[in-house]
Amino acid sequence: MLNRAQKASSNIGAFSQALYQQQGQPAVRRILGLFSLAKKYSLAAVDDACAAALEMGVYDYRFVRRYLERKPMVPITLRQVDPLIRQLELYRDLVETRTQENPE
Repeated sequence: MLNRAQKASSNIGAFSQALYQQQGQPAVRRILGLFSLAKKYSLAAVDDACAAALEMGVYDYRFVRRYLERKPMVPITLRQVDPLIRQLELYRDLVETRTQENPE
């Protein structure tokens, strides 16, 4: 479990290690809770929360969960220019060619 946490990120691994050293076997469920939080909020957000907990010296799962609940999630923004989006002229030309009347 601790190896999996370390592979997820260094902060999650260090936080899990500290949690396990302080609480022993009951910490296993809390470490599993960290993985559940990573699915809900993202691995980067949980890594950030664990880094904050380590910096403050608070080795408590509830601190990480509350940190994530109170920190607003960054909304996904759409980019106007993207390699997947073609130029508008190509769409315009396609619509014009498809909507022209047949001379027959």
